[in-house]
Amino acid sequence: MTASGVRGIDLFKIAGRSISGWIKSLKTGNPHQVRQPFCSQLEERLLMYLEYHPQVTWYARGDIDAHFATTYRLPIPKEAPFAISYVYEGQPHHYLPDVVGTLTNGKLLIAEAGMEDEKREARQQAKAEAARKLARRLGGVYWLATEQTLSIRQHYNFVSLHARRQSFPDFAAIETALHEVWPWGEVACVEEVVPRLEDRWSATLVEAAIWKMMADAAACGHLLVDLTEKHLDRKLPLALLPPDAPPIVPDPLPDTLPYISVAVEPPASPSPTVIPGRGRTRILAKIGHSAVKPLPKPI
Repeated sequence: MTASGVRGIDLFKIAGRSISGWIKSLKTGNPHQVRQPFCSQLEERLLMYLEYHPQVTWYARGDIDAHFATTYRLPIPKEAPFAISYVYEGQPHHYLPDVVGTLTNGKLLIAEAGMEDEKREARQQAKAEAARKLARRLGGVYWLATEQTLSIRQHYNFVSLHARRQSFPDFAAIETALHEVWPWGEVACVEEVVPRLEDRWSATLVEAAIWKMMADAAACGHLLVDLTEKHLDRKLPLALLPPDAPPIVPDPLPDTLPYISVAVEPPASPSPTVIPGRGRTRILAKIGHSAVKPLPKPI
């Protein structure tokens, strides 16, 4: 369960005196608070994954307090910092997750990013178990993001789309015209669609509108292309699904680390050493310091 009276962390100190970067988020619910800070590349990949997950409506850092958020104009959860109680080596502690958010069903989202080897440490496992139990008790989810579960190809595709999501003055008119010449569900690539409106707008503006439409569609789960397997470019065939289509939901991040089975070699059988004897053979078994007894004489 969450604990009150716990101070948030200073992200500047966590990231080595400087925050690694920011992403512009359209899911903060506040046009004056659109920056989401990250302190590592895996945190950046997690934030971008949440930004383009159709079942995530809102998310923010769960490890900062109101003072830090106000200073840098950041969105924060209602209970900030979002402290989760856990026990490690018999002592009570508090854990501050990287991200807390809300799903489309109104339920709680808790998400954490980190290297898999680090997350296998005993203390990290205790933190994850506490967060997992809290999320399940409240009907929500706990997602554990590592370098193994966050697709790097998908991340680069999201970054490419996100950079083109900014609106511009002629976008609304071009978008309306594009829906007429590029119907919902028609598979085509950017190179094929651009010439369809070149007689009305410049190719640059038409292409910019197409990329923004693709980015908006991806955030809603309406971009028909596998961004984990395909490199997004002007030649890639894809389709935009209509607004009333059910969203394409990516595979959920796991709430536990995959089990690693370690192959254990069975103990070697004693290797007998054959020692010649008088008219018979004695066997010396290599088992510790066991005494070796002579074999009985054959009857």
